[in-house]
Amino acid sequence: MPTTVLEVLRKTTEYFAARGLDSPRLDAEVLLAHRLGCRRLDLYLQHDRPLAEPELVPLRDAVRERGRGVPVAYLTGTKEFYALPFAVTRDVLVPRPETEGVVEAAVEALADAASPVVADVGTGSGCIAVALLVERPDARALAGDVSAPALAVARANAARHGVADRLETREGAGLSPWRDHAAWGRLAAVVSNPPYIVRGDPTVEPGVAAHEPALALYVDGDDPLAVAAAVATQACEALAPGGFLAVEVGAGSGAAAHTLLERLGYVGVVVRPDGAGIPRVACGRRPG
Repeated sequence: MPTTVLEVLRKTTEYFAARGLDSPRLDAEVLLAHRLGCRRLDLYLQHDRPLAEPELVPLRDAVRERGRGVPVAYLTGTKEFYALPFAVTRDVLVPRPETEGVVEAAVEALADAASPVVADVGTGSGCIAVALLVERPDARALAGDVSAPALAVARANAARHGVADRLETREGAGLSPWRDHAAWGRLAAVVSNPPYIVRGDPTVEPGVAAHEPALALYVDGDDPLAVAAAVATQACEALAPGGFLAVEVGAGSGAAAHTLLERLGYVGVVVRPDGAGIPRVACGRRPG
């Protein structure tokens, strides 16, 4: 008796649900559509299509990996962010919807800026910088990261979206790699999704803790704003007078982030909420 698309979807969904995954049906659809090279909608248009063993073998491997918590994006190699597809490897964080708030804040802040130069600290997949460059064809971006493999992913995504000629990458921590750059002290904006999780945080999903890069997740010590504070401090020098800062922070850190930016001298400080209403993106401007 052949195994149909609908049967595979049902069995896979049940398998994921039994393992406590948050979105078992969606995960099953995404993995099966990816392995068959079709749209999710096509799974239902072809629900009675029989699947041959050569089609099932790689799917079983992916299902097994997902069952032990590997993020779907690592299994498909792609993730949508800001309505754009981004290549994703295990060297970078999986782009998340809450990080889109960093892009939205920067786009609004730079609405009247001519040919802005923006620095993205801890660029990872490059999703923030590339999305900004796609949104603003007159902009340039400086993307830094401590991980050379992550920078390779960022460059690939820039090429994928036709903005590679406006993205410059350097390896290093914070804004330090750009101190000798001509744009230092004249940046229109600094944006960042830095590490902000304290090791041992029980709210971190097991799959995230086990499979996403620790360098991009965790701070050293017990201050979730340690890296954000370092970025904001360096940005005081790197930004032009009136330049804009937007940094993603963890749930529960909004009030402390607001206080931090004001203490550093930023003006017009706000912490924008994400889609769930959680204070998520701390923003301010260098006085000038």
